[in-house]
Amino acid sequence: MNKYYYRNWEIITEETTDLTSEKCKDSYDPIYVFRAELDATKCITEIDEDQIGLVITESLDQLYTSNKKLIPAINLNLLKHHYGVDSLEFYLENLTKSKTNKRKKRVTMLGLGDVGGLLAIGIKLLGGDIIDELGIYDINPAVKARYEMELNQIDVNPSLKIRAIEMEELFDTDLFLFCASKAVPPVGDTVKDVRMIQFEENAKLISIYAQKARQVNFKGIFGVVSDPVDLLCKKVYESSNTDENRNIKDFKGLLPEQVVGFGLGVMDARAKYYSDVLGYNYRETGRSFGPHGKDLIVTENYNNVDQEISELLTEKVIHSNLDMRAIGFKPYIAPALSSGANSVVKMLKGEFHYSANYLSGIYWGGLNRRFDDIVEFEKLVLSDTLLKRVKRTYSHLEELWTALK
Repeated sequence: MNKYYYRNWEIITEETTDLTSEKCKDSYDPIYVFRAELDATKCITEIDEDQIGLVITESLDQLYTSNKKLIPAINLNLLKHHYGVDSLEFYLENLTKSKTNKRKKRVTMLGLGDVGGLLAIGIKLLGGDIIDELGIYDINPAVKARYEMELNQIDVNPSLKIRAIEMEELFDTDLFLFCASKAVPPVGDTVKDVRMIQFEENAKLISIYAQKARQVNFKGIFGVVSDPVDLLCKKVYESSNTDENRNIKDFKGLLPEQVVGFGLGVMDARAKYYSDVLGYNYRETGRSFGPHGKDLIVTENYNNVDQEISELLTEKVIHSNLDMRAIGFKPYIAPALSSGANSVVKMLKGEFHYSANYLSGIYWGGLNRRFDDIVEFEKLVLSDTLLKRVKRTYSHLEELWTALK
């Protein structure tokens, strides 16, 4: 085992690195360096210190069975493949810069339909502390002009400017939000899972923009708002890392942690709503996990072995979409604001929020925060009963992606 010291990092590694040891200071943040398969982990993940020297993987057990503190760990194989250099110093230099980079962010978005339009309004109202400009694009130039004019006439957060942009500017940003959709069933249609109906057409559309991100070597975050967010996140990651001319996966696109799905926030908000109505305690002891869809898991108490109330609450949340459609309306207001604007702003601030992030090949929804390029899922010790529910859903997402692919 070798240790090196660089800036504020104590580097723990199995191999010789290109860093020169520095005299140890009083306090260093530890970080582990390892090599693993390109699909095995994010470029920078978190590990239990007991994993040092072992084969590194990411798993649900790591998140939900132990309270042990995790440390950042860099997959050098993925780092080299993505950046074209095998220089740990190169990556650590960028991490060090990100720690002191407090500037406001630039956000761009594609699609100003029901969800996108309301999301833009929400960002204008909530994002003044962290967002300096919102660039908006829609295929209808009149819609784009309307939102630029009207949102800049909202006298809240005047420093946050709204600017109509061209398609070529979509990836000149810190965060790109995909809000376009090609297949929303009309109100009145009898459907069991609207999101799966949307997948086929939305997957084709989002792949176009994943390839655009690849072509411009996009280094920001590709945010997915359109349904089904969890599966579309995986589609973005796969498409951006595929050479379409040769039809081979070459890992020259987005890193797995560059793709984020914004869908679970509204499920948490709905769980709070129904919990209040039914007299449950979700606000105090509850959590939501998994996809923004029928495989969602809501628990009223993550420590409780008896999950009967939780399963009832889960059903209420899952059917909320259909209940809204049954009374004649598309359910898009709460998703645009709870999953969209609120979660986006919290993510940019480094606060805990609900979103879907890469976990060993699947985009998994849960409470998390992002800082210094690290996605930190909330660590909990779940009851055995709940852990079985969580693992069952994770396995189903793996099977579903395989079937759709």
